[in-house]
Amino acid sequence: MNKAVRLSKVYFVLLFLTLATAVLPGFTVSAQTVLGENCFSRVFEEKAVGHSLVNAYLLMYTAHNTYENRMGVANFLEFKKRFKEIFVPLGIDKFDFIDIREKTADTQAVIMSNDKLVIVAFRGSEGSVNKKFSLTKFAYDWILTDFNFFKKRILWWGWGVKVHRGLYNASEVAYDELKKYVDSHMAGTPKRLWVTGHSLGAGIAPFTACRLADDGINVQGLYTFAGPRLGNEDFVKAFKKRFPDMQRWVLDNDIVTKLPFKAMKFQHCAPPNNIYADGKLVIADGEMKGPGKARSHAPGMYLQKIYDLLPLDLKVVVPAPPGFGNDASAADTELERKFNGEAVAAEEDISN
Repeated sequence: MNKAVRLSKVYFVLLFLTLATAVLPGFTVSAQTVLGENCFSRVFEEKAVGHSLVNAYLLMYTAHNTYENRMGVANFLEFKKRFKEIFVPLGIDKFDFIDIREKTADTQAVIMSNDKLVIVAFRGSEGSVNKKFSLTKFAYDWILTDFNFFKKRILWWGWGVKVHRGLYNASEVAYDELKKYVDSHMAGTPKRLWVTGHSLGAGIAPFTACRLADDGINVQGLYTFAGPRLGNEDFVKAFKKRFPDMQRWVLDNDIVTKLPFKAMKFQHCAPPNNIYADGKLVIADGEMKGPGKARSHAPGMYLQKIYDLLPLDLKVVVPAPPGFGNDASAADTELERKFNGEAVAAEEDISN
């Protein structure tokens, strides 16, 4: 028997076994196996301190799925049902949800857990132009103009500490309810708490982590994606003492990470883990130079780019990025140009 015939027979045996496991009741391998099954129990590094690539991906995957308007659901009740359908097979068994719209605050969050970890994930921003999602319009109109970006004094975090008023308020209106849920999820076997969010959620998450720490709840990890600047220099100094290992992710000159303008004396509270246009990752990098890009802000873009960085042995044990992630509507050249013009003007004004 020649080599080609032997290989052909091996191929057909493997094909038969594959088909058999899918259709015969006696086989233990199920055709319903979920890609990434139990990954939050199997591969999430709940005790990690600082950078963990697999944690970054799974936390961004969680943040990505907090967007109700990306789920194809009619209301928040349907969103909760769909969210559970996605994450139960991934190793999460308890869920609570927050949906609060009060004054300028628009805060949605998911609290979920298993026997090893608790994750708090804040939903990002939702805006539209002609019934289409426009990240540039959100950045330019909502954060820069409509949203209350004036500074708020937080004296119990230190003399002189001032923070982004609107983002702090968005955390504050949900905090009491959220803490009750966190306490409930943390009860029982010892668990590690992780806090995350994308966009607006990345602005709310650090303030909430600070509040939880103030109340004696240890936050194991704080990962944010596409977040805006949060407060003044005094705030950043106080924050870094609480969370020296925060991981802040930025993709290719993301437009929202350039808000509010530095000329307004706002700063980021951690160095960025930058993913450049060519896919290169630099941990604890400096701030990217160049004009802001709206397309880079899309949660699907962050998810895909971090997934691309995973080694193959992790890609086969985590869920792949969903196909609806890349947000072509995020590109709005006219508004993007206007935004960057305003940014340059603000910097020139402060230097004169």
